[in-house]
Amino acid sequence: MAMKYFNKAQSKEISSLNIDGINAFLQDTVASENEAAPISGGFFRMEAGNPLEYTYSYDECKIMLEGEMSLTEKGGETVQMKPGDVVYFDAGTTITFSSESSGTAFYVGQRKFGVL
Repeated sequence: MAMKYFNKAQSKEISSLNIDGINAFLQDTVASENEAAPISGGFFRMEAGNPLEYTYSYDECKIMLEGEMSLTEKGGETVQMKPGDVVYFDAGTTITFSSESSGTAFYVGQRKFGVL
């Protein structure tokens, strides 16, 4: 089947990353079945609390859906993401995520389903 439809996907529960003191949540929703060039997409939420630092081993882009989120590239700039904003990360990029309240984004990454 070439098309997959996920009704009300944004309203589904987003699982905690289970990192003490960090209120970060991530849930893969969809993935390709292409072993040579996998693509996964899903939802990421960051809530107020300690920041999350993450180094990408794959290329990824995000679009901010609701709320706000601060992203700081290691050794680089900080951006304040708001709904409608898009960001792209090359593999090897280290980003620190934080939020003064809460923010949710949809991501698409060049990785297998469930593999961080």
